[in-house]
Amino acid sequence: MTIHRHITDSSAGTFEVFDIDLGDTRVQLLSLGAAIRTVEVPDGQGLLGHVHLSLPQPSDYADVSSNPHLGATLGRYANRIAGATFVLDEQRFRLNANSQGNTLHGGAHGFDRQIWDCNVLADDADRAVVEFCLHSPDSDMGFPGAVDASVTYAITHQEITMTYDAVTDKPTVINLSHHGYWNLAGSQSIAGHHLHIPAQRRLVTNNIGIPVAIDDVAETVFDLRSPQNLGPVIDATEGVDSCYLVDGEGMRLMAVLSAPAAGRTLTVSSDAPTVQLYTGNGLHSPFVPFQSVSLETQRPPDAPNQPELGESILRPGEAFHSVTTLTFGVC
Repeated sequence: MTIHRHITDSSAGTFEVFDIDLGDTRVQLLSLGAAIRTVEVPDGQGLLGHVHLSLPQPSDYADVSSNPHLGATLGRYANRIAGATFVLDEQRFRLNANSQGNTLHGGAHGFDRQIWDCNVLADDADRAVVEFCLHSPDSDMGFPGAVDASVTYAITHQEITMTYDAVTDKPTVINLSHHGYWNLAGSQSIAGHHLHIPAQRRLVTNNIGIPVAIDDVAETVFDLRSPQNLGPVIDATEGVDSCYLVDGEGMRLMAVLSAPAAGRTLTVSSDAPTVQLYTGNGLHSPFVPFQSVSLETQRPPDAPNQPELGESILRPGEAFHSVTTLTFGVC
């Protein structure tokens, strides 16, 4: 058996912790937020090391003030919805406003702040599969419809695949994503990391993160179509929090992050339409700004109000389904 399962108590209630050890890959999952807490993979010399930001104890994740959605499953709608409101089928819905008048990551008590049910689906020497399930009632954070959502983590040697599914009993909007905080060197800064995102377009946002235009990245500091050192990008932008539109459909390359000093790489593949790049601009104690890279595969921000950006609606009889794979390697 590769999974050790135990219970922890916190201010949010009792939740489960899953320690998964495949030898060359160690992962800890939490049922609070259906979250990844830690990931350990080999460096260029074959030594295991932590590559994801984490708080000291699993119980610390219940403290919202020190947990910026660390490694969590985001929903009901990841990213921002402008003005904490949208219109669906000629009816206006008002949501919980938790970020400068907008709804961010589903509101103050989004999916990442809730305790999910969990099941172990596979547990052997080469593969561990854990499923997390959540029932979100009608009007949860203001969203219409009762939604049943799940995320399944399939962990093999140096690879994590996350499969998201959801159904609803009324028309609603849905956007499930993972908010990883990656630092492949286990260091205080991602300035020495290199990043490649094969996207020619990105969403330009206003000062509160709402999309206002689509921009071509050519000849701009946001052009990551060839790998770029993140240090100069951060210096030029004071940090990035931007959604890239990755052309194509189905499973495809979304990003490659590398830390040459540590000899590690992370390749992100997904069938999602976009990837949100966040360079940890707003991190605070116990972390420091620019200590991590987030690569959130998802539907576009504010698509419920701007349908021209992409799909956001889920109706009864339909199913939301999305897959993202994280593959770790050496360089």
